[in-house]
Amino acid sequence: MNSWERVVAAMQISTPDRVPIYELHPSLKIFSTVLGKNEDSIMAHNPEAFFSLIASKGKNIDLNKLNEQIAEELLNFYGGLGLDWIRVVKAYASIPREVKRIGEHTWQVDGKICKWSGETLWNLSEPRTYDPDEVMRECRNSGVEIDPLAFEVLRRLAAKVKKDMFLSFDADGTWEPIVSNPNLLKHVLIWVYRRPDAVEALINHNTDVAIEYGKWAIDEGADAIQLCVDYGNQNGPWMSIEMFRKFVKPALRREVNAFKRKGAFVVLHSDGYIMPILPDIVDTGVDAYQCIDVIAGMRMWEVKEKFGDKICLVGNVDPRIIEYGTKRDVEKEVERCLREGGREGYILSASASCALNNNAENYIYMINYVKRKKLQ
Repeated sequence: MNSWERVVAAMQISTPDRVPIYELHPSLKIFSTVLGKNEDSIMAHNPEAFFSLIASKGKNIDLNKLNEQIAEELLNFYGGLGLDWIRVVKAYASIPREVKRIGEHTWQVDGKICKWSGETLWNLSEPRTYDPDEVMRECRNSGVEIDPLAFEVLRRLAAKVKKDMFLSFDADGTWEPIVSNPNLLKHVLIWVYRRPDAVEALINHNTDVAIEYGKWAIDEGADAIQLCVDYGNQNGPWMSIEMFRKFVKPALRREVNAFKRKGAFVVLHSDGYIMPILPDIVDTGVDAYQCIDVIAGMRMWEVKEKFGDKICLVGNVDPRIIEYGTKRDVEKEVERCLREGGREGYILSASASCALNNNAENYIYMINYVKRKKLQ
């Protein structure tokens, strides 16, 4: 089997020749080690490098070459390590007018203050308060505009490895635009009781945008659409089961149906302890659940036992063991995941991501160890 066939078999709850391997978000340290490049020169998953480039060169940047570099970095990283599935995010489609570094990992970009955490670019200029009526007006008056340049990295990868490696593209609709803005999240968690009309308008608009981006990405060669939604935290889901069913589940089902009608798989990524709402997530028809957050208490054997005949499971390797464990600890963790994930419908990856991990040696050892293993 090639990598694409291997992942497709797992997505279809079938048995590949060996467990497929994926990584949601490799850290710059791991990228640097594998590619043999300085971290500051890596553009993939590295908005700070993009900001630094603009700060030094201004508008004199060739976005075509920049996106070509990102595609090459992703291909050399995932392909060079022998991972089977490449996560593709939006390409750079425009250049900010003004970029200035104002602190450690902190930038002023077109008047907004942004801080890079190593895995998320936070908008520190987010409003402290939101008016639900204004949010509704914006959602209802905003159309869906697709920038074709956003798919440039995907196009380049599809041209080179389509049907050889599995390609997913991020198109997050229901919850990610909310949870990525902490002040908005606080308001929404109140509005579900006080202003359900505003919550419905916001989620529906987010979903409309995601569906159009996802459908376009499928036409450009994506095998799957990945929804990075983070429906929970370490204490449990952000909202009750009843509220999830009322506000989120219908929109999630709408996304899933739209992408599956186009012939793509749908992968849901969520951090946090989401066991209470997982039956409803599975019921929407998603093909795979990525993360299975071990740090938040998600147990893969339990998820496998309850849902393993319905969805492919992706993840659950403890990133703390990759970072701090011995080689033998890494082997034991891989063996546990292979045992609990089973022969069918399992893809190995770090539980959430390795975005903050610095132990590249252990990470590479893990990948090579998995590749040597055959399903028993």
